[in-house]
Amino acid sequence: MIRVGVLCTFILALCSSHLSAQATDGWSGSWDTYWRDGEARMVLEQQGEDVSGSYEPGKGRIEGRIDGQVLRGSWFQDGTSGPILFALSEEGQSFTGRFVDGEYWNGKRVSGTTDSSVDHVTRDTPRSVFRSFVYLQNAAVYEGDIAAGNAAETLLRYVGEPSGERDKRLRRRLLWTMLDLSTFRIYDAPKRVEGETAQFSIGPDARNFEYKIQFRKVGDAWFVVVPTASELRRNLNDMIAALGYDTLSQLREASANSPRAAMRDFIQGMRNWHTGGREQALSALDLSFLPPRLYNFEAPLLAEYLKQVIDRAGYVTWQEISDDPDRAGSYIFYRHPLGLVVIEQVPSSEGGAARWTFSAETLRNAPQLFAEMQDLPVAEGISASEPITRFFQLRERIREVFPVLLTRPGPLELWQWLVIPLSVLFAVVLGRLTGKGTSLLFSRGLRRAERGLRVGAARRLGKPAALLVSTGFVVLAFTWSGLAETVLGGVTVALAATAATALGWLLFTIIELAGGCFQRRAKRTSGLVDEIAVSLVTGVLKIVIVAAGIIAIADITGMPYEGVIAGLGVGGIALAFAARDTVSNLIGGVILMSDRPFHRGDLIETEGQMATVENVGLRSTRMRTFDDSLLVIPNSELTDKAIVNWGQRRKRKIRLEISLHYDTPREHLDVFKTQLRDVYLAQPAADETTGFVGLRSFGDSALNIEH
Repeated sequence: MIRVGVLCTFILALCSSHLSAQATDGWSGSWDTYWRDGEARMVLEQQGEDVSGSYEPGKGRIEGRIDGQVLRGSWFQDGTSGPILFALSEEGQSFTGRFVDGEYWNGKRVSGTTDSSVDHVTRDTPRSVFRSFVYLQNAAVYEGDIAAGNAAETLLRYVGEPSGERDKRLRRRLLWTMLDLSTFRIYDAPKRVEGETAQFSIGPDARNFEYKIQFRKVGDAWFVVVPTASELRRNLNDMIAALGYDTLSQLREASANSPRAAMRDFIQGMRNWHTGGREQALSALDLSFLPPRLYNFEAPLLAEYLKQVIDRAGYVTWQEISDDPDRAGSYIFYRHPLGLVVIEQVPSSEGGAARWTFSAETLRNAPQLFAEMQDLPVAEGISASEPITRFFQLRERIREVFPVLLTRPGPLELWQWLVIPLSVLFAVVLGRLTGKGTSLLFSRGLRRAERGLRVGAARRLGKPAALLVSTGFVVLAFTWSGLAETVLGGVTVALAATAATALGWLLFTIIELAGGCFQRRAKRTSGLVDEIAVSLVTGVLKIVIVAAGIIAIADITGMPYEGVIAGLGVGGIALAFAARDTVSNLIGGVILMSDRPFHRGDLIETEGQMATVENVGLRSTRMRTFDDSLLVIPNSELTDKAIVNWGQRRKRKIRLEISLHYDTPREHLDVFKTQLRDVYLAQPAADETTGFVGLRSFGDSALNIEH
């Protein structure tokens, strides 16, 4: 009882400390908040039951008092105010609320009040302020970074006096929509200009439409000029019409399948790989050349190779990539003497519209490009991310512990050269241990179970098991160390094919041994049905294993096995015609198994031949005649002919003929017939319903009595 009390006290102490810590934090801190048509970064401070703070953009204020988990108070902005009602979640990391009836205002806690987005704000030239605005807006729109949106607001100057914060948000959204629908190079924006104003022409990649972004210098800083909402809306409608669409939603739906969308899906999917981004990233890649069985190994590795290349090529600004879904030809994102990074249209496997994806050739070249570029640091502004594949995880660990192993003596890094002999050595040792262990395990098990299998037959499993484990280990080692995407790619494919062969060999041997075991067990019974079933099932399984092994090897090596399968289908029809007798015999075996006309040891008669059944195979039935000759009859003939099974008779008929002299008196004949029947009926196995005694015929010299 004392121990239970101490435990309860300890748990209560933990809970109270957690609750007190939560109460201490309370509403204090920074929050990213959202409402129907806007968002803001809110900073609150709690003192006792009073809460106050501010939010940007808009220079708004919050004041209120808490009641348990609920904050009641008011918001103040642009000379107006209204009520707020916020409810803090149990863990204190989010709140749900309203600022008027029917208008939600929700938020989540963020760590700290500073943000690195401010580091990207520069205003010394029109180009720098334009670059900062595009960068921050992309972060705010596509990554949900509210602080970036607040920082972008500081780069703007509005034409006229905005009517309020809502008018600012509307004008900024319209300006950004036109920017986001355009394709331009930030490098082309003016850098050094004379005077206090500058402009930069932008427009969509698909049409000859132009819109001029205006810049204004205030003091020593440059700002982006935001026109009135009516002017922006008019220019936006003209841009949509110039692109051949009626509405903005139609234009965005079409642009969702474009080089820009493929790049954005890939980059964002890689950033969120472990939180649902995997499929998004891989869908932007043409991985049709990968064998399905190697997809899970190769696809993430190729994706990370490509991401590393793009990160070193430069910071990706979405608006610098074409968003024209009907663009003619491929889009070349990056050129290098060793290869290109290309986004091209790939026909859909489902028969729909072609998709813009990174080309298969780009993915094949990605490992070589990375090897050439790996000493180049990633571009400024790209945050470090955790590796997603074992290769890059291992490489990062080596870089931290033994950076000297990352040197490249030849086409591979030093640590990769070391992996080759070590993996082969471990594979040989592991294969031998597996072979011996498999043989020993099955041998002992068979001796104990006395299943009728010879120990030597069980040891046959050791060779394919050893080959499978050793080659499989090398394939995994080569894949995880990135060797599969280097000059050793062909070796890796060959080893994978060998592993598939070893697996088929192992399964084939298991089926053969198990089939032999069941066959011998079936022979100890009187029925033939089990033998036929075992033969049929074993034969079919062997054919399936061989066919599956051939297809797997062809798939791994990249052979066009689909055409081979189609050819086998046509050839199979021709073979069926050529070997129709064999096929009919196989079908005859199935019929014998289902009808069960006889058992082993039965004496049967067919076509005037009488013999004892010894065995029924897939093609023929073997029987032994009375003169000890072996009679083999095809199953198809046996099933088409009448079979008299003497071994399954319920009664045996005995015919006895007795001759009596013609001088025998009639009364003696009647007595003889009666007494002969009585002698028959006195026998224990006699059937009184079938016993017959009577005159059969008149012979030349006697009366023939039949029984």
